[in-house]
Amino acid sequence: MTYNRMKPGERRACADMAARAFADYEYFSIYVPDDKRRAYCLRAMLNTSFNAYKHSAVFLTAKRDGKIAAVAQLMPPHTPEPTVSQYLWAGFWKALLWGGYRNMAAWYDMNCRAEKPCMELPGEAWFLSVLTVEPELEGKGIGSKMLKECVIPYVKMQGGESLCLFTNSEINRRFYTKNGFEEFHAQEFLYQGRSVGSWSYRVGLQNE
Repeated sequence: MTYNRMKPGERRACADMAARAFADYEYFSIYVPDDKRRAYCLRAMLNTSFNAYKHSAVFLTAKRDGKIAAVAQLMPPHTPEPTVSQYLWAGFWKALLWGGYRNMAAWYDMNCRAEKPCMELPGEAWFLSVLTVEPELEGKGIGSKMLKECVIPYVKMQGGESLCLFTNSEINRRFYTKNGFEEFHAQEFLYQGRSVGSWSYRVGLQNE
């Protein structure tokens, strides 16, 4: 495995890979139930995020045999949230077309509330907004290796005191617990009769 900062020419391919990995993730599926529309919506959403944060976030890649196997999006402490116009300019209007304005507005509200516990952590807390592995390579330990060999060392090198995230998946809860993270907040969101849990995790890095 080799690790690098994402190159500008890799941004779209990485966003599309993340969209494939999140295809059945409840964080998205309860807001856009139709599989086909959700696939297009996810591509638009991930490309929007990667473009809107291209100058403020840190994007890291893991490559296996020269091919991108995993990608991480890291937010340094106090990273500013893009404005609505910046999101739209970056391509979020495409997500509105595929997901529907009402659904996307509800998703955005959920996302803001889900990440709030992490944003309120004291000190130099870095936020891991995306960590995803190419679907064909899942289950091979690539996510854990990237965390331990790339993401955490990078954050420590930048003076980070902790690394935090939220997840809506039971599988991911087990993954982050296995990798030394501790749950510090839990909540639930309801939308059109369906619910999704949201759990916030953190790991201290000062004594790592």
